Amino acid sequence: MKTIGEAFLEFLEEQKRELSPRTYQDYENLISLFEEYLDVCAFDDLYEEDQKLYKEKQKSEHKEYCQVFDLAYIAPLDIEYFLEDYLINDFGGRAAFVETSRRFFRKFLSWAYEKDYLDPEHYSEFAEIVGNIRKKGKKTASQVQKFGSLLCDYVDAYQAEESSEWKGGDFEIRRIEPGKLWVEDYLDPYREIGPVKVSEEVSSLAKVGWYLNFGIVKVGDFWQIVYVEGVSSRCPY
Repeated sequence: MKTIGEAFLEFLEEQKRELSPRTYQDYENLISLFEEYLDVCAFDDLYEEDQKLYKEKQKSEHKEYCQVFDLAYIAPLDIEYFLEDYLINDFGGRAAFVETSRRFFRKFLSWAYEKDYLDPEHYSEFAEIVGNIRKKGKKTASQVQKFGSLLCDYVDAYQAEESSEWKGGDFEIRRIEPGKLWVEDYLDPYREIGPVKVSEEVSSLAKVGWYLNFGIVKVGDFWQIVYVEGVSSRCPY
């Protein structure tokens, strides 16, 4: 059995001659990020006996997820979430790096299938996921980054007034009008909060269903943004 980590290293070694130094470094960074992601996020989806094996290997041999399991232990949703959300919203990757990451997975998965490291059914599921992401991903990444940047610039330029009524955390954008957003608290759903005051340029870039991690205070008939911690195109949980 070739582990996930061993497969990544073999792929990199074979690709090294064909890649520019910049792309090769991006591939190395991407693999490191994906391995960290699997170490943190993939454990909960394991069957009980695999969880037990993983814990034993961690304790006795100090091994991580990609040093224990083979490619069958990567779920299609792991790659989907990693490319569509984690790289964009948690890591804050540039649009160019996100697109390089998608090319990496297309090449790596095809290579792994040809090497018989992936069975046909598993490979087909991966190919469908990555293909769908390719159609919509680069544009979304760029939009989220531009919206987040302009929102932070707006908050820096217009400091919120003091108020005794405030809220903070993750909020989903539910409604948009020029210069106004209405949001819903992730921890207190079904109750719309707003309008949250922004510039018309910021509101023109916002999308219903995107998430904001921010703090807001009530001033008169409006809510004003005190700080912005993050912007996400998908639910952060």
